[in-house]
Order: sequence, then structure tokens, then C-alpha cells
Amino acid sequence: MNWSQIDNVSAIRTILLGVFFCITTTANCQSDSAEIVGSYYMSSGNPEGGSHFIVMPDHTFVVTYFGGMRKGTWELQDDRYFFTYHVEPVFVLYARNNPKVTDSVSVRIAIDGNRSFALRLNASGDEPFTPLFNKNANCFDYPYILKQKEALKNLDAYAPDRGYRSQNELEDLGEQYSFNTEIQHNEFILAGLSREYSTPRSFSATFANNSMVLNDSKTIEKSGEIEDMNAEDMQFVKQFIETELFPKQLVYGNEFFPHYDSPTETNIQPYVRIEAKLTSLQHIVIQEKSLFLANCEDDD
Repeated sequence: MNWSQIDNVSAIRTILLGVFFCITTTANCQSDSAEIVGSYYMSSGNPEGGSHFIVMPDHTFVVTYFGGMRKGTWELQDDRYFFTYHVEPVFVLYARNNPKVTDSVSVRIAIDGNRSFALRLNASGDEPFTPLFNKNANCFDYPYILKQKEALKNLDAYAPDRGYRSQNELEDLGEQYSFNTEIQHNEFILAGLSREYSTPRSFSATFANNSMVLNDSKTIEKSGEIEDMNAEDMQFVKQFIETELFPKQLVYGNEFFPHYDSPTETNIQPYVRIEAKLTSLQHIVIQEKSLFLANCEDDD
């Protein structure tokens, strides 16, 4: 699988890196509510560029930035606008049964590798987690695929609040996503976007003199109206707002679907999403040895 095929952020970057954040309001909103609808640009002061905001009339908004794009909803209360980002799960597991494979079970890793994530397969109780990658991992070469002969009955994926790589017990560690497979599958995809997509975030703003004042501190001037946006960019923004990044069924052509140079009918069979049980952990053991090694020697 080509990592670029599952990197939704990269796809967004190539299409809409130059687009701004916009917010639109519904037709039955107050007239002062409609004033905030439009596009805005906030400079970051670095070569990577700033953030673009798009304000739309259905109480949704989009923000684009270098390497990413997020969406959310907004509402007007009195004279203040409240914006809330849509939150994606850290881990999503997809599964299917491939009748051509009879001797193994595979788990394809389709998440940001340079994180302190850890897994357990067919574990119970307080069995230790194994890190996905070694300490100071670099030079990633996807795909990474776990294989085993026995059926996968459950998978636990761990997302820490900070990095760990020693075998010890820690407190208040983060979240555990537990996936139980009631039906026997033999091909799995563990998917996930970069962490900002799963981080809850909100902010408020006021609007005056054709500008938004974010959290009563940062002022950004409106740079354009919705009708002035490029039609193709606006279509993509609307599609992004309406699209579920992790749908119930993963079909061929989705960014997270495995890439095949010459796909067969079996290759393109869809995956189904397995829902997770989310637990906030207060006790965990992380093993030292990792599932994969990603290490390149420094040329210097």
C-alpha cells in the first residue's frame, strides 16, 4: 500500500492549500449573523503560511493550513459566535474476509507512524502493550503489516498523552481503543489521521468593522465573500464538510484503501468499520521492544 494513497491530509494539501477558512450562515439567521459569512486569512509569520478560514450560511466552517484541513460548526449567541471543531477518533479499525487468504491474518497500519502508539492483539487483563515503532523512529517506509496465523479476536490500540519507551507502570496515561471482532475476518486496516484531528477545540469570536476578533485577542480582517471564491474550491469545501472521513464502509478508491497496481475483484472488496470501546487509562505497561523498526543512520 502506498502511504500517499491513505494520506488524506496530503490530498487536501495539494487541492486546497491556498484556500481560506470560511463560515456560512443559514438563510433564516439574523442580518448581523450573515455579516460574518466570508473568507479570512490569518498569517502565521513562518514560511509554511498561515490559516485560511471559510464562513458558510449553514452554520459550518472550514479551516485550512499547511498540511491539513478541519471542519466544524458554529452558532451565534447574543453578539458572540462560538465555533466547535469536528473531532475524529484517534484509531479506526476496518475489516474484511478475503477468501483467497487461508493461512494468515493481517493488520495494515495506516496511521501516523511518528507517534508513541502501542498495540495488543488477542490480549486480556493487564497484559503489556507493544509500541508500534522504536524510540526516535524515522525514515518510515509504508506499508507496515502485522501478520499472525491465529484469528484476531480483539485488538487494543493505545494513544498516550506523551511518549513512552521504557517498561514500567505509568499513571493517567491516555486512551485505549478496544476493538472486538464478532465475525471472523482475516484482513484489517488500522487507520488514523494526525492527532490534531482528534483533539477537541473550540473558540469564540466577535465581528465588527469587517473583521473577526478571535477569543477577544486576535483580529483577522475579512478577505473575501463566499460568492468570490473559485467555484471548484467551493465545491471541494462543501464536499469536505459533507464527507465522513471514516465511513461505515471503506470502498476502493478511498484514501485509506490499500493500493494495488493491478487490482482484482477480490482486492477491491470493501472493508467494514468495527466500532471501538474507548477507555481512559490510569494504569498500563509498555514493553521496550517495538513491533516495527524505522531507523535510518545519520549520513553525517
